[in-house]
Amino acid sequence: MERVTDMEFDEWRERYKNRNDISSRLTHLTKGATSEEAFQTLLKILEMKKIIGSTTETGFVIGDRPATCFQEAPLNAIAENLQYEKKLRDKLNGKVRYSAFGLRFNKIWIYKRGGRPVIYEEKDLMKDLLPEDEHWRIVNYNLKDVQHIIDWTHEREWRVPGDVDFEYKDIEILLSSNKYYKKFIEYCVQNKKLDMLQEINGIVVLNTIYF
Repeated sequence: MERVTDMEFDEWRERYKNRNDISSRLTHLTKGATSEEAFQTLLKILEMKKIIGSTTETGFVIGDRPATCFQEAPLNAIAENLQYEKKLRDKLNGKVRYSAFGLRFNKIWIYKRGGRPVIYEEKDLMKDLLPEDEHWRIVNYNLKDVQHIIDWTHEREWRVPGDVDFEYKDIEILLSSNKYYKKFIEYCVQNKKLDMLQEINGIVVLNTIYF
């Protein structure tokens, strides 16, 4: 069988550019009980230039090692996932997992910092196969019981072990609406954060994708 050759960067980029089901960016979404709370969480992350990794207590990470979570989904799929999250919370009064605010990073940048796609599998099976310090990569997946399906594969999740430090030049910013776009600009002007506006790679307003 002929070996598949390695892909040059330009070829890789061209492949991604011409597909709408994959993304060259990874998205970290913030959470909050309200939009304002999620927005404030985003501002705090930007102030620190750091995303604090989630744990079993603060998120849904298996094991003792914290990890920072991302979605590899394209922006239209991110918007769909956010709509599903809202329906899930309204229906089950469940835990807020993420909201329509966040940061986007280049996939290669995240990979070089130890980021990898999660492993979707029955968690007890994978815990027996992986060493304990790799359990952060496991996301429970089970289709055996059709009455209690566990399936989060639509998120195409990646994780980085621990926290993620960044500079403004490394990110794009996601905001939920034009209202928060204006609030973000006002925040930068009033707090003399013009360097943030000058250095970031862009701002995406998600309600332009929702509707």
